[in-house]
Amino acid sequence: MMEALQSPSPSPANVVSTKEDATAAFVPENPLTKMIKGMFNDETTADVCFEVCSAEGKDDDDGTKRAKTSTSFYAHRSILSGCAPMLAALFDAEDTGHMISAQISDVKPDIFQYMLGYEELMTHAKDIINAADKYSIVNLKLEAEAVYLNSTIFTVDNAMDNLLYADAKNCALLKETVLDFLADWNSTEAINNISFADFPLYTQDWITMTID
Repeated sequence: MMEALQSPSPSPANVVSTKEDATAAFVPENPLTKMIKGMFNDETTADVCFEVCSAEGKDDDDGTKRAKTSTSFYAHRSILSGCAPMLAALFDAEDTGHMISAQISDVKPDIFQYMLGYEELMTHAKDIINAADKYSIVNLKLEAEAVYLNSTIFTVDNAMDNLLYADAKNCALLKETVLDFLADWNSTEAINNISFADFPLYTQDWITMTID
């Protein structure tokens, strides 16, 4: 009778442990990432400054061009050395104890901001690829390339432009994706309808063989 009244012991499969959840409630997240992001463009802690020049404005009514303007972006050389060595190299290696500035004239201020902060990849992927390629920020370039691939619909009309762009910027994944598209589309029709005139001569045979 006593055995009949005893509750059956739960099987191991039915045992739910709350130890992990209870521990997680008392362990705070590592604040390092948030702290570093909070230092972005912080003049009070920065030791270097980028003066990014915007393009010349439109002509005024009297025909004179408006003067270029510049936007300041504050950064930390120690972080740049690890993430963007080419940008860090724009500054003198000697620590003077004072803010050091460098001028950037080949990237738009908004794109430069996105590049420094790893932001807006979805809406400015190609611009960020260009900037990251120029300054050898490899991780950012790969992230932007992946975003560009996911947001681009490849067609016969834009295939060659994308292939040329991939070759110019050394975007291996983009190049492979375009070649796969051409091969899947129709190799004979692709060769007959797409002009290879603007593509480097040393790669024309290789492309033809790849999609044949």
